[in-house]
Amino acid sequence: MKKFKMSTREIGTVQVFDLEGVPTLEEMDDVSWRIQRNIRRHRLQRVILNLQGVPTLDQLGLRKLMAAFIRPQRSLIFGATGSVIRSLEESYVPKNVRICASEKEVAEDFGPFLLEKDDEKNIRTEFDIAPQETIGYQVERRRSKRMHVAIPLELQILAGTERVAATAIATNIGEGGVFAEYLDLRKAEMIDQIHGLEGLAVDIVIFPSLNFAQEYRLKGRVVRKELRKKQLGLAVRFNETAPSLN
Repeated sequence: MKKFKMSTREIGTVQVFDLEGVPTLEEMDDVSWRIQRNIRRHRLQRVILNLQGVPTLDQLGLRKLMAAFIRPQRSLIFGATGSVIRSLEESYVPKNVRICASEKEVAEDFGPFLLEKDDEKNIRTEFDIAPQETIGYQVERRRSKRMHVAIPLELQILAGTERVAATAIATNIGEGGVFAEYLDLRKAEMIDQIHGLEGLAVDIVIFPSLNFAQEYRLKGRVVRKELRKKQLGLAVRFNETAPSLN
């Protein structure tokens, strides 16, 4: 049996708790206490619990875990599968906790609270192009006017003869490009293993959502890979000129 462990990271400005393994009740008590202490110490109001690495969880263990997430205003559960999903369906889940099946649901639920505040991640246009001609300007113009929100998208990286596709969340976007982060640790590991990632061409797919009425397909290039603990982010620059998105 794989040893049960917890690790933490941040996607955008939101704390993520990653659990892995099958816990004993004693281990669950310890992890639940550590999560509560972390939430209180940092006064966290929005958190994500990633259960990708937990294949099974009994009712008692789940209740102990849910008790740790009562304090934040909003908690999201991501990556639950199989028997864990069934346990969640049969258990009491606090009103402030939502179960998300995809990055799209996470982005739509947390919206602006996922956005990075670090302007250095905002890729600006370095080319002498009128603003209305840049792909970033066109994308921004078509965003929902309700709020600035995080955007779920698929990055299709062209690695030699392979096309490696995985969903990510754009936590910073500008006229020049986008900084996207992977919530799914398995996808992040797959992308991180691509040799010579920086400089590779990328096809970007923006899915229909609350923020975009239809699907958009753009082209760009990876300019930077950033790895903080297990959190992988890619800075992607849009191509200099862009086809019309009308």
